[in-house]
Amino acid sequence: MSSSSASLTTGQPKPDLLYVDTWRTSRHRTHLDALKGLDAGGMLGTPSRAHLSPTLMPSFRGIRLGAAMLAALIWLSSVPDKAFGQKNSPDIPVVSNVVAIENARIVQAPGRVIESGTVVFRDGVITAVGRRVDVPYDAHVIAGDSLTVYAGFIDALSHVGIPAPRNQGQPESVPDRSNPPFDRAGITPEASARPALNPEHDDLEKLRLAGFTTVMVAPRGRMLPGQATMALSSGTNGSDMILQGMQPMFFQFRGAQGVYPGTPMAIMSKFRQLFREADRRMKLEAMYAEDPNGLTRPPFDAVHEAFFPVISRERHVLVWTDEVLEIHRAMSLQEDLGFSMILAGLSGGFDTVDKVSSSGLPIALTLDLPDKPRFAAKIKQDSLQHILDSYNEETRTATYRDVEAEKDNLEARQLWSRNRYVGTAALYEEAGVPFAFTTMGVEPGDVHENLREMIAAGLSSDAALAALTTNAAALLNASGRMGSVETGKMANLVVTEGDVFDQDSSVKMIFVAGQLHEPSREGSGNRSGRESDETIPNR
Repeated sequence: MSSSSASLTTGQPKPDLLYVDTWRTSRHRTHLDALKGLDAGGMLGTPSRAHLSPTLMPSFRGIRLGAAMLAALIWLSSVPDKAFGQKNSPDIPVVSNVVAIENARIVQAPGRVIESGTVVFRDGVITAVGRRVDVPYDAHVIAGDSLTVYAGFIDALSHVGIPAPRNQGQPESVPDRSNPPFDRAGITPEASARPALNPEHDDLEKLRLAGFTTVMVAPRGRMLPGQATMALSSGTNGSDMILQGMQPMFFQFRGAQGVYPGTPMAIMSKFRQLFREADRRMKLEAMYAEDPNGLTRPPFDAVHEAFFPVISRERHVLVWTDEVLEIHRAMSLQEDLGFSMILAGLSGGFDTVDKVSSSGLPIALTLDLPDKPRFAAKIKQDSLQHILDSYNEETRTATYRDVEAEKDNLEARQLWSRNRYVGTAALYEEAGVPFAFTTMGVEPGDVHENLREMIAAGLSSDAALAALTTNAAALLNASGRMGSVETGKMANLVVTEGDVFDQDSSVKMIFVAGQLHEPSREGSGNRSGRESDETIPNR
């Protein structure tokens, strides 16, 4: 950690900080010296004109003021030190939550770079950005000469921060497996991720150290586990993490165990059924609200009511797709029912570029990549490219003499197939489709390496950065408060040494709503690691 940031918590006095010695000011002594009406026992009595100096004789106003100030000083001396936020000692500086990163390279947004500038933020909000910025006298100053400042990364979908449920063995049996209770079927769209958020979750810390400051967190479960919520990647408790804003209904093609709906087709059918039943119930409730006379009150149903804002297009459905068939199924449901949808994952989406592009749907591409073939682990990139270039789709084994050639061709096919996944983001960029990224199912320590692979496969650095910042903020309707380094936006920042996508780059600091987090000296920057205990006090 730099010496400048280390001084933030050591408690050592800093030359440019303001020190307060409230009790010993000459002004107070002057007023006390003016009091001449103390009796022999040190008690304030009624002064006579004989006891007053000539300069005080014309009026008792000075005496009254002095007496009032003495009483105030006596009261203040009895108030606990913590009421003032610091001890009555000239050795302790006034606590400040103003931070200035000076002389840093600032990437405000993709394509907008200040080569040497300053970022100032106070109370978790950026107050100034530019080449020439006046640094407040009470700011904690961080020397940024070798640093680059980016907007904090935004994860468009993850379960991070939500503890995985314990293995409870076989699910309970039900009388009618074709019509189980909603919770047994994995259908709880009225639930929310918010109560389950845990700021101590291990993966949350790892994701934060990879540069992510905001996450769209979805609840765990089956087909309809509940509503996702936007959250910061740190906080003192779950409530402290929550950001007001979009709360989409989370939907996935994950069937119930041992009951209906258990297959992808059954899930599609059940979603249609729930949507149409909710639509009818919504109309009945509107009729009853308009004129209840003579009508039976519609019964309350939490599952159907959760669909009301989806039907009215006030709430999005955030759909996770793990393969190309799920992409087609999700788009079929959306076209049939007309709800607002965000498509996430799109693993295998290299085959659906044209369809997704023409739909205009907002999308979040997965940062997960297939594992590299074992044989390719220690082969240099130029040799791997030679293997790829030798791939021939028409190669067949005619005799035993051709077995080695077929083996080589199969290895080349493995590489070719994996490269299609690696190159998916570049295909969407080429097609002009804006996208965010999701870390669902990705180890946080693999995020930066996977991004570098995608860039090597043709994705531009600007498009990769946009997917992590500006595009993700737009997808979550949060562009007004995050996604770029601009005055008035949240102080969600990633500070790196070197370009964030370079192999040798490392994350040095992460600010979440102005709160500092640093990888430990044993950590590896981009990779997962422990945080140091040194933070700027008071978010």
